[in-house]
Amino acid sequence: MHLGFGRFGTGLSVVFLCAASLCLWASALVQQGGESAGDVQSGTRTAATSRSDFEVKVIQGEFLVRQKGTSEWKRSSKLNEPIAVGFVDGDHKIYVATKAIKPPKSIRTEPPDYPANETNSGKKRWVWLHIVVDDHGAVRFPTVDASPGPEFTKAAIEAVQRWTFEPAKLNGQSVAVLVNVTMAFY
Repeated sequence: MHLGFGRFGTGLSVVFLCAASLCLWASALVQQGGESAGDVQSGTRTAATSRSDFEVKVIQGEFLVRQKGTSEWKRSSKLNEPIAVGFVDGDHKIYVATKAIKPPKSIRTEPPDYPANETNSGKKRWVWLHIVVDDHGAVRFPTVDASPGPEFTKAAIEAVQRWTFEPAKLNGQSVAVLVNVTMAFY
């Protein structure tokens, strides 16, 4: 899922893509110099829960999964079966986006506020994060994967916490799903 927002209320562009498209796009953007290495704080994040048989990590906006006890990481977007990678509220599974999951649809999204002390910089900035959209369509656990700075991180998290979705579906049932989000500030 990709969300691009401009600095001003007019001319907003909102484009939703599946996680696989976002991953390829985000990776290409960084390689093309969309941000210089000094502008982006980035890292690999890995999460595992004791009750899940799988581990998940995010590298440049792409979800990779592996079964615990194995060494091979696989792109979630290429997998056909549902993969639970954690739990929300103790007993509701969180799935990673695979071909088996119908992704959530946005109901309400608001652009982030461009940080006041950065408005005169004239630079396009990006924040990559991932969220869980729960089985009721609420945003949970926003986690920033890469950001040009703390002001942008704060603005992205504040914006995404106001969003609502139609939940993802697995076999017609609402489920929680891990989603990539990219916010553009310009």
